[in-house]
Amino acid sequence: MAVVGRFRAFVWVAAFALGAALAPGRALAQADDVFTARGVAVDATDQTAAAARVKALADGQRRALRQVFERIVLAEDLARQPRLNDRQIEALVQALEVNKERTSSVRYLAELIVRFKPEDLRQMMQQANMRFAETVSRPIVVLPVYVTGKAPSQTAVLWEDANPWRKAWADLPQGAGLVPMIVPIGDLADAEAIDAAGALAGDPAKLGAIASRYRAVETIVTVLTANEDPRSKATLLQLALNRGRPGAAAEGGQAAAPPAPDKSIVVPASASLDERLAAIARDQARAVEDQWKRSHLMRFGEEQRLSLSLPLGSLGELVEARRRLSEVSGVRRVDVTALTRKLARLSVVYSGDPEQLQAAVLQKDMVLSSDPPDWQLKLAPADPAPARPAPAAAATGAAAGPQ
Repeated sequence: MAVVGRFRAFVWVAAFALGAALAPGRALAQADDVFTARGVAVDATDQTAAAARVKALADGQRRALRQVFERIVLAEDLARQPRLNDRQIEALVQALEVNKERTSSVRYLAELIVRFKPEDLRQMMQQANMRFAETVSRPIVVLPVYVTGKAPSQTAVLWEDANPWRKAWADLPQGAGLVPMIVPIGDLADAEAIDAAGALAGDPAKLGAIASRYRAVETIVTVLTANEDPRSKATLLQLALNRGRPGAAAEGGQAAAPPAPDKSIVVPASASLDERLAAIARDQARAVEDQWKRSHLMRFGEEQRLSLSLPLGSLGELVEARRRLSEVSGVRRVDVTALTRKLARLSVVYSGDPEQLQAAVLQKDMVLSSDPPDWQLKLAPADPAPARPAPAAAATGAAAGPQ
């Protein structure tokens, strides 16, 4: 009887704790809020400060909506964005935060954080046939290698000051898309983890070391080879990119082949090389973003239910698993259908297919595996704090170490 009493007490405590953590029927929140635009700077002038403020906020909300669309919608579908007037855009706004306000008699400046209504925006994009994704990737480490000269006397640099390709990548806006791309800070620890030769060779151990340092699941080695034409003084650029998951490469024990050039660009002597490199870096980053979106497109009307088991070491693990699942894009509901001290049975309602769900939960440090006829969910151990990425101002030199 004492054992039964203790088990009943455990069940009641579990039910109370879970109810406090995630009340049944509550809409599942998205922690990675892809429907929020941050840091939207506004600056408007009008006959009065009040009129300037109205104009600035309307312009800011319009640009914030564009920022959200560019983050989640496939690039080729952005042209399908409906033409909306200021009132229609304002009706889509769920919350508006105004910071750093400055005014004069005729001018208004501020910085906005604009959160849009997720369901209203989803409905609008569906009606406009705009394909979009909401899943945020785990970080990817980007290693920009700059090569000059011709074989066999080429020079390759990664962390050195004379790497304009790394600066172009470090200057890209941070946190604008679904794929966080980290350009390492280039301190002593980074240099010890990998050098230009290791990046070019695709050394699995070195790629794994730099990825682990920044809690990344993947690396991108992007190689830019630059040579000047002695006659025209134009610069011939050859571009190559190699992606890989260091863990998978390390298991095989084989280094990846050096990336082969897949694109050539001629920069006239009259053009700014730095500006052209910045544009090329933006294009490469957008291509990476678009590839991710295509793999995680939202699929409405394909709602499914998946029953799975969750091994438990403590009640806290169940609460944590439900919290992480609530942050997975496409997950509509999570219910506990059975509970013991060592195992929980969960019912998950989601949109898409099981492969998409597996990829999405992986971004939340969980592993969903199939052992027919059962599915099992496991929490991955917490990673140590990552190093800090390269600040744009310090991209061309050695930065301070992680803090």
